[in-house]
Amino acid sequence: MEKKYTAAIIGAGALVGSGKKGGGHQIGYTHAAAYQGQPRVKLVAVADIHAENRHAFQQKFGVEKGFTDYRVLLRECRPDLVSICTYVGLHHEMIISAARAGAKGIFCEKPFITSPVALADVQRQAQETGVKITVAHIRRHLPAFIRAKELYQSGAVGQPLMCIGGIAGWDLSECGSHWLDMFRFFHHDRPVRWVFGQARVRSLRGYGHAMEDHAVAYFEFDGGGKGILDGGMAMNGPWTMTLVGTEGTIRIQREDTVVLDTVTGRKTETFPADGAYIYIWRKMVSDLIDWIEGGAEPVTGLTNMAQSAELNLAAYISALRGDRIDLPLSGAAAAIDQWPVELLAQRHRLPRKNEGSGRK
Repeated sequence: MEKKYTAAIIGAGALVGSGKKGGGHQIGYTHAAAYQGQPRVKLVAVADIHAENRHAFQQKFGVEKGFTDYRVLLRECRPDLVSICTYVGLHHEMIISAARAGAKGIFCEKPFITSPVALADVQRQAQETGVKITVAHIRRHLPAFIRAKELYQSGAVGQPLMCIGGIAGWDLSECGSHWLDMFRFFHHDRPVRWVFGQARVRSLRGYGHAMEDHAVAYFEFDGGGKGILDGGMAMNGPWTMTLVGTEGTIRIQREDTVVLDTVTGRKTETFPADGAYIYIWRKMVSDLIDWIEGGAEPVTGLTNMAQSAELNLAAYISALRGDRIDLPLSGAAAAIDQWPVELLAQRHRLPRKNEGSGRK
């Protein structure tokens, strides 16, 4: 007989249909639907500081127990599985609390963590408690991206040279973390050797933390291949990503179309996207349970996702220090214990000597 697992959501999100901005603000609903599609899982509790959101979520999914404080939820319900669907600045404390409360598995939203020190602490806690942690980088399972990787690594465009992407109106973390993770995916998750980052940070805030107005990350993989991500400006016209090789290009449009251009011509392939999403979310829950039960760590498990988080943080740390950052992080870079964009924002607010005077 299969073991049954209890699950809880931390961060219900806004009521669907409330008129509030969607997407990540309602990601708790997606996690709940993934759990309810799993016969081995029973969703038993939710925590959200907003009573309206919490009650709407409970009614939508038939969840009996609702809490304002996630720590009370963890103490009273002791769930086996915990989804963390809050902003990145809250993840560290919530992960540690869930691990210490005896959670067997944690399904955490992205961006994953705010600093190298927090990342190292999460890794230590996972080792000490045995909790299995997976991060919601779901695009690794979308058919169009899988096909693009197959073409890129099979020699269809010659030797892989570079992955390029630009996200108009977004940043390197909230949306860009997906793109950085996909660039690693396209390069077989080989280690990143170094990162150059630059950022314009002023007063913009969102998701509970400082955000850049515009930032760029440029990096190289061990064994060859580079990546460029522009957080703020579209780079490719209608294309989501472009993969460049010595003999052609692979371009991904939206998340469902792959266009291969070589000297022999153009080939276009279209894949299902919308219908694939809920299946992927349920697969990720199933993979987490299989891992808990002794199976292999999934590709979105902590071991691999820590490297995506490190790449993301390194781009900001490079901007902060005005220098190239070599990976893995070490020394002063590894000792940073704050969200690097907050540090960049603080630097901008400091008075600057003779600023605008034209004098040196």
